[in-house]
Amino acid sequence: MSDTEIRHAAARKLANNSGDCFSLMMFQFSLIALVLLCESTLYLALRSVGYNWLYSIKALMSWKASTWLFWVSKTLFELSVTSPFFGLVRRLYVDIAADNDMSETRAYISAHSVKYYSNTFYNTFILLFIKLTALTPGLLFAYNIYYWSVQITLHELSSAALFALTASLSMTAVWTFLTARYFISLSLTPYIIALNPRMNIFDACDLSVKLMEDKHGRYISFVIYFVKFLPTLIFVYPIFAFYPYFKVSYSLFMREMLGDRSTDKLPGMIRWKKYL
Repeated sequence: MSDTEIRHAAARKLANNSGDCFSLMMFQFSLIALVLLCESTLYLALRSVGYNWLYSIKALMSWKASTWLFWVSKTLFELSVTSPFFGLVRRLYVDIAADNDMSETRAYISAHSVKYYSNTFYNTFILLFIKLTALTPGLLFAYNIYYWSVQITLHELSSAALFALTASLSMTAVWTFLTARYFISLSLTPYIIALNPRMNIFDACDLSVKLMEDKHGRYISFVIYFVKFLPTLIFVYPIFAFYPYFKVSYSLFMREMLGDRSTDKLPGMIRWKKYL
């Protein structure tokens, strides 16, 4: 299908499953609101006892060990709590896009919730680690820009410092492009895992990179189409139509990118008792 056909098909599927799409959106937004509420409560509690430096950006930039340990621990905990539910929402949107019976997915996950949630967290953690590894050199180059342009005073400025600043600017731009391209190459990975939960995460990443070869331009053009709707979201109410529409469209687009690899293994796993 073309991108236009995908969007039209998504509109029809959204009309036929508006209740399920709205419920999934509200569940996801409620989960985000709960995390933000817990985050705010933790911040206020730490500030009341004088530990507000744990949330200090300056402490992070100065590589304070305790602050970094706090942020890494907190992020891992939040990821362990939220990633299984976001994976479940993704899977149910895939069912809507494929006109599948969502009761099969619910039955499978409810019967094997511990294994499903632990595998989803593991896959999310590995994918995040891969992305952070790819992003790290770019962050180091960006920090060099901050260091040479802000930390170095005028009397310390030299030709070597100017060369380092110019080189950092160039390498940051190049690495940003390469990282964005690589992230697009990995975009199919969560949907490959959603269709086949038993698949190894590293094999899914390799398959995603192969299937997305020479398709980066189409991916960008597909996403850019929805950017024009973003200004309308300041009125809040358009979110209730835009977000489900985007999720169903994106799920259909991922199925289009997968091609003949979009075979859903989950119904067979349920039918033949081949669980994770």
